[in-house]
Amino acid sequence: MIYRFMIGNYPDSYWFQYDSTVVANYEFLQCKEIQTNKPLVFKIENKVSEKRLLSYDFFFSDGPEFISPRLANLLSNNQDFLHDVQLIEATIIVNGCSHSGYKALNFLRLISCIDMNKSEYIPLLESLPDGPKEFYKMVFKENINEQFCMARCEESEGRIVISESLRQFFIKNKVKGIDLYT
Repeated sequence: MIYRFMIGNYPDSYWFQYDSTVVANYEFLQCKEIQTNKPLVFKIENKVSEKRLLSYDFFFSDGPEFISPRLANLLSNNQDFLHDVQLIEATIIVNGCSHSGYKALNFLRLISCIDMNKSEYIPLLESLPDGPKEFYKMVFKENINEQFCMARCEESEGRIVISESLRQFFIKNKVKGIDLYT
């Protein structure tokens, strides 16, 4: 069984701004390794509670998603995960203070997982009927044989899915910031 990667109880004020000068946003949609020797930078302009914000494991931005040093450490020995996702060094800036050890997620896998016959959608742009889609109802394919931990959906590259085993890993380790129960 697969699950859609969803934001959990994550406040709007915790969305980061991504500095795309090191790696452009579109490169994260290519499902290819990214080469950089500089850490990616994410920052929040508004004043927030650092203690509360830094208690999360998954973080969201106007660019790629990224994870906490705690979760990066937990995943560092998970070869299945590291086969599917490249972890890229990241620094976050909160209330003017810099924090290192974070990792941006670059998804390397692209799988066909949405049942387009059972899903309801329209083209995002009428002029590109085979382009990006706006889904009203998304149904995942049954019996996906491909083994994966985390991947982009081939039918809608902005959507991320996770496997049952990764979901259980996140539940066991009390990962905070994503919805693991839908």
